[in-house]
Amino acid sequence: MLKLIIASLLFTSSVYAEEFQAPVTDTNWNVIESPLECSLMQTIPSFGQAGFYRRNGQALQLKFITDSLSAEQDTVLLEMSAAPWQNTEQYDTLATLPTISGQREFIFDGVLAQQALAKMQDGRFPIIRYQSQSYNGDTTVKLSTVKFNDSLPAFQQCLSNLYPDSFDEIRKLTVYFESEKANLDKASINALTRVAEYVKVDDSVNQIIITSHTDSFGRKRLNVPLSEARAKTIRDFFVSKYEVPAEKIVLRSFVDHDPAATNKTPKGRAYNRRAEIELVR
Repeated sequence: MLKLIIASLLFTSSVYAEEFQAPVTDTNWNVIESPLECSLMQTIPSFGQAGFYRRNGQALQLKFITDSLSAEQDTVLLEMSAAPWQNTEQYDTLATLPTISGQREFIFDGVLAQQALAKMQDGRFPIIRYQSQSYNGDTTVKLSTVKFNDSLPAFQQCLSNLYPDSFDEIRKLTVYFESEKANLDKASINALTRVAEYVKVDDSVNQIIITSHTDSFGRKRLNVPLSEARAKTIRDFFVSKYEVPAEKIVLRSFVDHDPAATNKTPKGRAYNRRAEIELVR
């Protein structure tokens, strides 16, 4: 009889849902602010963390990240609780997304994240439900609203101050030169300024590769130093005007050996008189 009771208890505990939420008396929001990313995250004991995140140039995300309760291959349900004044236990379903076996991050981005953020300001809170590999029943995770409105202004200020250019937008650039010249025109200076200003705020950029070219017009012995001068002009612009460390910059000169277009037409030669700048992380 005792064995049957124990077995029954074990079976019962394995099929009930497991619920995780930060305790009301110990709920804290951690705000991380930088020119490139903003986060407003909450630690959820025995689960991991959850909250809002945005990288510059990307959409807002609502993220639930677990340390150990990885998902089965199934679905994850995102719901919003009712507001306290509604006096009901009903929930609004916002989305159902597929999960893969072993998944530990559940991300809802764009409009879904914006809706959740707006609803939290009214006292509602996001909930996810999914099948974890640790339990037979649902794993339910609730994001607490305790102290949320105290931390929200700092997060919103960070969002408004995010750097306008993302790495993907800025990592490759081509500037062009007049025939037999190595000086920068206004358009090139403006483009290079965007790159230099981005490098100053993104510490993950560890190298700037400048590759210079000429067209096939003129004598070889003149095009070699011309190609090198174009690369050096850009390097000097970064170093002298924006204090980019010179050791981050790599110069390469291809002269006319790697044309971007035909050298048989004036238009093609204009495309070949160029320098390509690439940022490397």
